[in-house]
Amino acid sequence: MTFLLPAAAVLICVAIWVAALQITHVQRDNLISAAIRENRNRAIAYDHFVAGILDHADSAAQHLARQYRDVGATPRPLTDSTATDPLFARVDVLDASGRLGASSRPGEGTGEASEAAFRLLRTGRTREPLLADPAPDGGAGKAAIVFARSIRRADGSFGGAVALHIPVDRLTRFYEGADFRPHDLISVVRLDGLTLARREGPAVSYGQNLAGKLAMQRQAAEPWGTYVGPSSVDGVTRIFSQRRLSRFGLFVSVGLGTDDVLAPSYARARIFYLTVAALTLALLGGTLAFWLGLRRREAIIRHLAATNERLSEAQAIGKMGDWELDLETRLLACSDEACRMHGLDPQQDVITSDQALAFHDPEGREDIQRTLRTAILSKQPAQCEVVSTMGDGRVAHLRIRMFPVVDSDGKVRTVLGTEQDITTERRHEQLRAEVAHITRVEAVNLMAATIAHELSQPLTAAGNYLSAAIYLAEQGRHSLVDQERLAVLLGQAGRQIGLSGKIISRAREMVSDRRNGEIASLDDIVEEAIALSKVADPAVARTAISARLEPDTGHVAADKVQIQQVLLNLIRNAAQAVTHIDKPQVIVTSRREEGGMVMVSVADNGTGLPDHVDDIFAPFGAADRNGLGIGLSICRTIVDSYGGRIWSGTSPLGGAAICFTLPLDELALLYDVA
Repeated sequence: MTFLLPAAAVLICVAIWVAALQITHVQRDNLISAAIRENRNRAIAYDHFVAGILDHADSAAQHLARQYRDVGATPRPLTDSTATDPLFARVDVLDASGRLGASSRPGEGTGEASEAAFRLLRTGRTREPLLADPAPDGGAGKAAIVFARSIRRADGSFGGAVALHIPVDRLTRFYEGADFRPHDLISVVRLDGLTLARREGPAVSYGQNLAGKLAMQRQAAEPWGTYVGPSSVDGVTRIFSQRRLSRFGLFVSVGLGTDDVLAPSYARARIFYLTVAALTLALLGGTLAFWLGLRRREAIIRHLAATNERLSEAQAIGKMGDWELDLETRLLACSDEACRMHGLDPQQDVITSDQALAFHDPEGREDIQRTLRTAILSKQPAQCEVVSTMGDGRVAHLRIRMFPVVDSDGKVRTVLGTEQDITTERRHEQLRAEVAHITRVEAVNLMAATIAHELSQPLTAAGNYLSAAIYLAEQGRHSLVDQERLAVLLGQAGRQIGLSGKIISRAREMVSDRRNGEIASLDDIVEEAIALSKVADPAVARTAISARLEPDTGHVAADKVQIQQVLLNLIRNAAQAVTHIDKPQVIVTSRREEGGMVMVSVADNGTGLPDHVDDIFAPFGAADRNGLGIGLSICRTIVDSYGGRIWSGTSPLGGAAICFTLPLDELALLYDVA
């Protein structure tokens, strides 16, 4: 989402702008198409307008040519209705020699344009009717074109010419009274490229030569066609529609300026683009704000996920799950660890209270329900311990704590709870009890053997001293020497008895439990274990036992008495295994391992372990070897309880070696180094 959202926003903005440009383009195309249709219609109308003027002029010229076949040499006023026709600025009739025979303005002489038309007609090499070049008409004061036809006598010979002067502006009155935009254009162009009449906006002109230019090229290619291009006169881009009047040797052209046509579109496009730009900015701004919010949300989610992951790891390490009970719906929402503890799918973490109680036996259910009622009624936390069958099939001890949530109205509608697997804790307590019992039994045996062995000599000596003192007392002689001898004997007996008391105290100290927590010095453990084993077992006393401990294995995170019991069993077993050897040896070594562990090894120079024994650490797994029976099973249980492992191997001395690992106390090692 972090990367897709900005990309989507950019794509949407691009799509909006593409759509806006496409809409504008389509609108302009529609405007151009509409303008083309309009221009064609105007061209057709203008074609009819010009053709009507020229047809009228042609009719008038033919009429005059028939009427004045025998025109005289003396000019006379033209009395025909043509003379008063407003279409014509001047009407001249010339005889065969070019003299003015009749005129609508006889007093002004022959016009130059009329004479030029006469000369062209007399040669007989020009088409008729003739449209001469536009020129200023001196009498009328306006520019005009000459529409001329020859006069033919009855025998078909040339008899003169009729010249009708048509003002140029008469050909451009098509838009008379209409709104003529600045770049609107109409023109009448002869097929040789000479412009007879042209109107652009309000300005009327003539005489532009378009020979070889775009207008003439398009006229030659498509006489009645439409095109868009620059004007051949002023370069303004227009929509041009042309219509040829072949009979008169000319064509009309109507042009619409594209800027004039598209001006409304430009105005709408500016407003449209501003709107799209504002929409784009709003979209990008909103996307940026949403993206920043999404990034913050993702950061919070990652933080919460990391916190939940650490919580899940802590719960997994501590074997503790939590749940939340809704007292109204009786639904229980369990954590992942709680689901794993009871064999549930973490995806199905909501169960009913009845389903939750089904994990426990009837006695456990009663304890849980009683604890729940106590927590709700007292509105205080409560706890209980139950025995349950877990999801993996093992029987575990659970400590269940319940915390009622009191709402603002003083009612309890939700109860939070935790379930902790305390099986290991209970196992440790059981092991401590078993080891304490074994230790007490061993202590009694050890103390009895020690006292029996150590007290024999001082007590015998004390008895002898007392017997001698009694003998002296029975003799009845109490000389000074005898009294001194009696005092010496009694003093010796007292010292021997005191020595016996010290022996008893020393034996009691050796077997007493001096535990001070779950941290102990490995050096002290090994030293005292060797000392106890030598006193308790004659076979051990005859064996050379040595300790080679590395300096970086000083303290272990374990109970001193339990590890002493492990070493005591292993040392005694090793010593008993080498009784038949001439020089029996047992070596206790330590070495630091990876993962914060320390390995302790008890090796001998005997014959090694028997090959047919599968597991010497199972109860009675090596009963055929003296001393390797249930003791090794207890050793494995103690080592496993601290997260270590125990195994058998080959001794560097040639015999057997029993190795086990314990967690190393790093903090104590730092203090030792310091």
